[in-house]
Amino acid sequence: MAVPTSGTLTLLGLAQEALYGTYGSGTITSPIHLYDLVNGGNSAGSGNSYPTVNTDCLPNPASRTSTTLTNVRAGMGGNAPRTLYYNSSIGAASNLTVGDQLYTNSSLTTKEGQTANRQDGSSATTTICPAGGIIFFDTNTSGEYQGGTCQNP
Repeated sequence: MAVPTSGTLTLLGLAQEALYGTYGSGTITSPIHLYDLVNGGNSAGSGNSYPTVNTDCLPNPASRTSTTLTNVRAGMGGNAPRTLYYNSSIGAASNLTVGDQLYTNSSLTTKEGQTANRQDGSSATTTICPAGGIIFFDTNTSGEYQGGTCQNP
């Protein structure tokens, strides 16, 4: 069977289609996370592990290529520098906009938690501000970049 072309779609039906190819029948263990249905697996916490689909469709599944955001320090900057990652389709770090997802690993599967961050600018494309600039930015509980303004020292 296939997903119906008319009527109301349900997440349960989509999960049944993903696991069994039988929209509307088949046992599914709760919860069902749309992220897992789109990307495959159960990394978002679904009760079932779903097959990977749409392997030629970016940005899904989660086999994306990453770009680094270097020299990021948690808090006001007293901590050791660390690297965050984001989807390479964004380009240079200066292209980051509010809502872009930041990750702690290069495979883009572990979202950055809620933190306040500082990054000193440089001429590299891996920094948000140019050389001599400093940016303070936050990520929310979903790891989304909350923006900031480059400040000159």
